Amino acid sequence: MPFVNEYVSYEDAEKYDLDNLWNKYNYCTILNMPELLNHFDVHQHIWCVDKERDYWLFNCGFLINNDSISGYAEPSNEEAFILHVNGQHIVFILAHHGMEATDLYPIHFSYELVSMSPSSLPNMSRESLLTILKEALNIFKYNGIRALEENAKTLIEFDF
Repeated sequence: MPFVNEYVSYEDAEKYDLDNLWNKYNYCTILNMPELLNHFDVHQHIWCVDKERDYWLFNCGFLINNDSISGYAEPSNEEAFILHVNGQHIVFILAHHGMEATDLYPIHFSYELVSMSPSSLPNMSRESLLTILKEALNIFKYNGIRALEENAKTLIEFDF
């Protein structure tokens, strides 16, 4: 079964401690999880999951830039993603770069790999993990299940 965008069950959100994962990496919102979930139409976390392989991708949002031109902390172009593979979390920091829109794909951007930790697993190479990440991101696209209409108009490229 390939990756699909889904709302995370309350049981899985608790099992994988998604509130604390989000709060650990997302510094751009005033509210923390779980309070922030109340601002979405569906009050659940989202992820991109491959249930057959027991893999999932969770977007923790944009990181903060403390060195902004304004001198104030601002959201950066770097996003934190957690890829869960073989029972382990791999943390990816990806730089998000907007690209030229087209009629077919008005949302067009690329991701550049900033960091990856750990960079491999005992039974899986770095290249294999990056391939799985790309598979999931190509399904997650713009914002997973919360943005199905936008996802259909999104083209993602990878600089890794």
